[in-house]
Amino acid sequence: MGAILDLEELPITDSIEFLRDRMLNAPVPLALEPHLDADMIARTRTADLGCVHVLSTKSQGADIVRTPQLARDATRPSLMVSVVDHGMGIVVRGDRVMALHPGEIGLYVTDEPYRLAFTPGALRHTYQVPLDELGLSRQLIADQLDVVIHPDRATTAAVSAFLRSTARNAPGATAAEQAALQQPTLDLIRLLLTRPVAQTPHGREAAATSLATRIEEHVRTRLGDPELSARSIAATFSISERYVYSILARRGIELSDLIREHRLAQAIRMLEDPESAMKTISEVAHRCGFSDHAHFSRTFRARFGIAPSDWRRDALSRHARRGDL
Repeated sequence: MGAILDLEELPITDSIEFLRDRMLNAPVPLALEPHLDADMIARTRTADLGCVHVLSTKSQGADIVRTPQLARDATRPSLMVSVVDHGMGIVVRGDRVMALHPGEIGLYVTDEPYRLAFTPGALRHTYQVPLDELGLSRQLIADQLDVVIHPDRATTAAVSAFLRSTARNAPGATAAEQAALQQPTLDLIRLLLTRPVAQTPHGREAAATSLATRIEEHVRTRLGDPELSARSIAATFSISERYVYSILARRGIELSDLIREHRLAQAIRMLEDPESAMKTISEVAHRCGFSDHAHFSRTFRARFGIAPSDWRRDALSRHARRGDL
């Protein structure tokens, strides 16, 4: 049995044990089961689109297995979105078998065992998406496991084309370009998952919940923008300002409170960080998106009953007593 193992950024090797070790230390640890008396070929390319890990693999001569033991490991529970570029892929979960042809998409999760098999030379792209980044119910996702998603509708065809094109091109993109692909990738995968129930009350609620999660993440990543507001959020997500308030209200969230609390939390982290000790209070206020020093100080004192400068002094004193400085 021969082997050609060509892993991105690593020398080509013929060591099956090297590949086994590599796979056990991958973002989702997997076991390798070579076929008896078969030549094994594995060529892989990867990219990280923010929280989404993409793995493209062209292989033959072996099955890839997420064993029951591995499924209980500490890996962050993730949805695996697999799309076949050419050839055929097979996903086995228990007694359920899903055969994927070019353009078709299959879903499985990392906290349940599965086996992957492929026809010789098949190329498939797999997106690892942390479940908690999707903001969707586990039941909604579970209902679509073991179901082949055909690219025969406008939505599924668009998602399939995007996933294949992105996986081909992302490994050669800059880090900034890869990071910029996180949001559209998550949006399209959410669209894919909510499409079967889009016109039902459950589906509309799932979509709203997902959008609320995305808005909260949007707020967290743009705290330093003094223009962050319902208007800017509405423009980003192509919805009305009224709808921004409405979907957050379903979670009991007031937008102004959300923005203020995240900004104050970021300010506290900076005030307590010895490496930021030379930054002025005005710099901290600006970095955290407050309009000016006075506004920041009033907001901080109203929330915590102490001035930012006093908070910093006390925090740095504690660091000094512990010997951190």
